Amino acid sequence: MKIAWVTPFALRSSIGRVSAEVTRVLASRGHQVEILRCEAENDPQEPLHPTRLPIHHWRDYPLDRLDTEFDLVVVNIGDNYPFHAGVFPVLDAARCLGVFHDFYLYNLFSGWLHHNHLDHRRHDAEIIATYGADIADDAVATRSGQRDIAQIAERLPMAEWLAARCAGALAHARFYAPRLEAACPGPVAVQPLCCPDRANPPAPAVFPKPTGDRLTLTTVGVMNANKRVADILKALGGSALLRDCVYRLVGPISAEEQMRLETLSQDVGFSGLEIDGAVDDDQLDRRLAEADIICCLRKPVLEGASGSAIEGMLSGRPTVVARAGFYGELPDDLVFKVDGEIDIVEIRAVLERLAGDAELRLSTGRAARAWALETLNAERYVDGLEMMARAMVLSRPLEKIAGRVGEELKALELGEDDPAVGRIGATLQRLFAPLTA
Repeated sequence: MKIAWVTPFALRSSIGRVSAEVTRVLASRGHQVEILRCEAENDPQEPLHPTRLPIHHWRDYPLDRLDTEFDLVVVNIGDNYPFHAGVFPVLDAARCLGVFHDFYLYNLFSGWLHHNHLDHRRHDAEIIATYGADIADDAVATRSGQRDIAQIAERLPMAEWLAARCAGALAHARFYAPRLEAACPGPVAVQPLCCPDRANPPAPAVFPKPTGDRLTLTTVGVMNANKRVADILKALGGSALLRDCVYRLVGPISAEEQMRLETLSQDVGFSGLEIDGAVDDDQLDRRLAEADIICCLRKPVLEGASGSAIEGMLSGRPTVVARAGFYGELPDDLVFKVDGEIDIVEIRAVLERLAGDAELRLSTGRAARAWALETLNAERYVDGLEMMARAMVLSRPLEKIAGRVGEELKALELGEDDPAVGRIGATLQRLFAPLTA
């Protein structure tokens, strides 16, 4: 099969890192794969993930040839317009399988509006077209700054907005698959995200450590408010056992957020906050190797899956997550879950339990790593992709005939709630259902 893999591929893109591994496995199975970068700009100085596959940038590629030159066009969709600007012209040009790395795509939507010089009328019109007239007040309140991220994620995350433009859709967790199914005209499947293994050494077995080093908690990723770092600091500062730990933040952080967290750390009496900021892969490897516990809390949950949570499990460290979204679907015995509302007392209790039980940290970390290696690997991910590719091939004739039938029904002025429409749809599904043994 000839596959166009549309993705950001800058070295700083975590989706690019996953894409490099997945496309390597696809190529190893005999597929012809070409990478089509979807970043807004083609910066020749931008370091890219290593690959032996052909790489193009969407601005330099004749997109009208995608449907004729490739059997499958896979579009990786995330909530970052500068990284994903090219998905829009690709979706317009080809029949695509959308891989939804995030279910909250309002920032991507806002970036699309801004860069195309579209005003509030188009903002509201797109939201109403996606969710119906009942959402009109929410559309106005959202663009007016009267809705917070959690409310936007609940009411109009805009995953459906792009799912409707895809011929098939892939979710990385079950919790948002119904949103894709409600909007996507083609097949929808759930395939757990994979993450390349960093093969970090095992965590130290004793606390306090024999070297005198302090227990180290680590949070990885872009340090925004929904990482709940402030709540973790409050939990640490209120515990005599945890107050002497190191809490290290590894990932990009704004000057304002850094100042806020440093001030809070002083206010709660916690002196072990260390902020690395953005790091390269080698430094990230070292920081994961030095970690004893990975803290990967989110509120609200905006992503379809979390590479940092998976990396925490692959590192063999006990990983603390929220009982919500993708994180809530992880096996209960392999991660340490706190309520999705992120209660500070519960965080403190979980961290104190881990700090005081080295064997629990080690045994859970080892079991989590074994499970992640077995379940969240690129081979299994590609298995799911190949199944979706077959489903999309089978759905193509159904889409064409359904389109023709839809035009006829429209001409007859039959509404969506007419019983005849449901019967015709069910008949088409039976006619084009995959053959089974």
